[in-house]
Amino acid sequence: MVLEFKKVSFGYDDAPVLKDLTVSVPAGVTAVTGPNGTGKSTFLLLASGRLLPNSGTILLEGKDTADLDETERNRLCSLVFQNMEFETEEPLGPLLDFVLANGFLKESEQGLLKSVVETFELGMLLSRPTSKLSKGEMQRAVMAFSLLYGSRVVVMDEPVFALESHQKQRALEFICQYARNTGTSFLYSAHDLDLNRAYSDRVFLFSKTAAPQLGSAAALLSRDSLEAAYQVPYSLLYQKEELHRAFLQERRL
Repeated sequence: MVLEFKKVSFGYDDAPVLKDLTVSVPAGVTAVTGPNGTGKSTFLLLASGRLLPNSGTILLEGKDTADLDETERNRLCSLVFQNMEFETEEPLGPLLDFVLANGFLKESEQGLLKSVVETFELGMLLSRPTSKLSKGEMQRAVMAFSLLYGSRVVVMDEPVFALESHQKQRALEFICQYARNTGTSFLYSAHDLDLNRAYSDRVFLFSKTAAPQLGSAAALLSRDSLEAAYQVPYSLLYQKEELHRAFLQERRL
């Protein structure tokens, strides 16, 4: 298993978020989805070792995240935060080269840079400072950084929300193929149910009224499961997705 939560509890001050969560996540691509405010971002921070549980144990590729030093943690797992900012006057091209040179990719994988630049449509941005990138451009750049760094596990919180539809599909298709080719595991959160169906090996569904569930997209993205998780009729779910996208679009302006 790439990730194991064993009776994990976590909360902020007096507000519990996860309670006695036990789950084992296999290698591959796992989509994390569900209503806002149910603990998805906290789960991803815990999974990546950036937060430690109040109680219980989290194993990342068999290693207790509480025992990892910073170098070990970064070697095992890269994290793309939601709405990530990375503003410097350094042009994007040299930064991509720097990440590749100082990461953990094998020499045989160094050709990834060309594919990443093409897939994430970065060719016209290489001479531009990251401080001049739009939100969507920054998201594509940060996903590229996470791949070029070469961690065994990549955790991404809403990595494609500001991308155009074709860019979302192209990015996630590339990530799925990369996972199959290299054995790298990805956990990503997204509200878009169609993307989660198309580009994941399994889904981890958070709920307003029950513990999160791990299973196939066919089972957990069914009408009954989604209505139970979101506590709204199935017919309204896509309207909620549109509203969520509109909200995120406003945040990036």
